[in-house]
Amino acid sequence: MSDWIRPPRLRPGATIGVAAISGPVDPDRLDAGVRALERRDYRVVLADNVLARRDFLAGSDAERAAGYRRLLADPTVDAIFFARGGYGASRILRHLDAAELRARPRIHLGGSDVTALFAYLGQRAGLVAMYGPMVAVSLDEPGLDWEAVLRGEVPAGHRFGPDDVLAGGSGEGPLVGGCLSLIASLAGTPEAISGDGAVLFWEDVAEPAYRLDRMLTQLERSGTLDRLQAMLIGSISTGASGGGDSSQAISAWLRDRFAGAPFPVVRGFPAGHVAGTRTLPLGARVRLDADRGVLAFDGPAVS
Repeated sequence: MSDWIRPPRLRPGATIGVAAISGPVDPDRLDAGVRALERRDYRVVLADNVLARRDFLAGSDAERAAGYRRLLADPTVDAIFFARGGYGASRILRHLDAAELRARPRIHLGGSDVTALFAYLGQRAGLVAMYGPMVAVSLDEPGLDWEAVLRGEVPAGHRFGPDDVLAGGSGEGPLVGGCLSLIASLAGTPEAISGDGAVLFWEDVAEPAYRLDRMLTQLERSGTLDRLQAMLIGSISTGASGGGDSSQAISAWLRDRFAGAPFPVVRGFPAGHVAGTRTLPLGARVRLDADRGVLAFDGPAVS
């Protein structure tokens, strides 16, 4: 996608719609997130299905898609935030209409499983989407930058230490990506993320090194990384089900995996399944100079 569309910035007193397109939402955590938004003087509108439950989903595919699309159709809703991740976003993509999304671009803020929807927004509609915290997960943590980014400040750059540089060089292009397991699952679909001329960001949680390696290999074999300009790795946490891999083991695997990579690779960017996650505008242009250990955004993520 050559010309990405930036959504209008978030204004004081804006109306924020909260969608649930993946897993079921905890009512108490949702309430805490909504109250956090209201304390900032935003008006909040909830999707019809936000507290629905159907096994491991927040309602049926049709219900989750309809709840999201009603927010899109509501002329009073200025931005759409997502309640949580989990699983299921990819199942609603067949119910969406790219023309409907392009007709009125709006801020979308979320992460994790919402990667699938953001790939649709990018590949089908050419819209910038904000990979960051979610309403019923981490919206009110101290030090988050989502509000500043959504109100028009240029996302802050980042400096990497020598140990964070896995392959040298420099590259620039639109930022694409999200959660690695979702990126890999999209390979071969109409929403498959392309690395052609882009900077790929990825992060993941509760995955051992061998599974991360398998997903990266799938991306390589599917052509996703062809003509990639640079790679930006966010948080990697093996978690309780991570197969016993220590942070030292993950670091050693990463260094071996990307030794001699044909594009610059850095790790340790503070975004993803991590406290204090940074908000990343997918589709915005970014420049990575691994030799100097510097990442910089070209401008604001919103119009």
